[in-house]
Amino acid sequence: MKLAAFDFDGTIIFRHGIDAGTVAAIRAWQDAGYLAVAATGKSLSATQYALQGSDVAFDYSVLYTGAVVADGRGSLLHSSALDAGTVRQVVEGLTGIDGIAVYGTMLEGRDTRFSSTVPSDLETTILRDYRELQAHEIDLHEFIGIPIWVPGDDDLRRRIHSWVLETFAVECVINQDFVDIVPAGTTKGAGLQWLVDHLGLSRADLEVYTFGDSWNDLSMHSIADRSFSFPWSPDDVQAATDEVIESVADRLPRLLAP
Repeated sequence: MKLAAFDFDGTIIFRHGIDAGTVAAIRAWQDAGYLAVAATGKSLSATQYALQGSDVAFDYSVLYTGAVVADGRGSLLHSSALDAGTVRQVVEGLTGIDGIAVYGTMLEGRDTRFSSTVPSDLETTILRDYRELQAHEIDLHEFIGIPIWVPGDDDLRRRIHSWVLETFAVECVINQDFVDIVPAGTTKGAGLQWLVDHLGLSRADLEVYTFGDSWNDLSMHSIADRSFSFPWSPDDVQAATDEVIESVADRLPRLLAP
């Protein structure tokens, strides 16, 4: 058996959506009898929103940077959540900082935004469908993740990342424009490994290929038989993968050969 796991933004999804060649490559992979797994920091609702009209249906999804695993119908197989008190403290601690937007992701319903001081002329393809939520409403919901958008400021992203890890018992990873807070022990690699175990697949009889462009993909790259990053990936991500490729559409078909 072969399994290919795909990050979304910067890997298969770009501003124009998903390229037709990538769609065709993933469908050919599945038609050959192999598993295609979404591996993204997006929530369930954001994943479904991103795939609208793309004609791509993944066999399984590792979502929220590994905090949730779902089947191809979107039914939950595994999930973990953040403590409401932690969510409240993070939101209160970050609200008002110049140049960031603080979001919340839940198992059900649309993503939420707590605050934003990002200039209105900037936009992100990662979180596009959300509703506004006030901090005093946090206790009414169960949150899986806190994505923090920090466009164009590497130093601020690093400082937020350090503050979160020093202050709270959570997992925190840096994406290229985001800092993602998820439950402790959560990574894409751990979520992917949970799925492999859940399916009862022998690792000795399974070839795992991972495609991802950023730091939050490193944990899944580390458990792959072969891992792929891209020319726009950070240097340390490129160095940690087996191959730097131009596109999924170009490389995936060549993995179909025995």
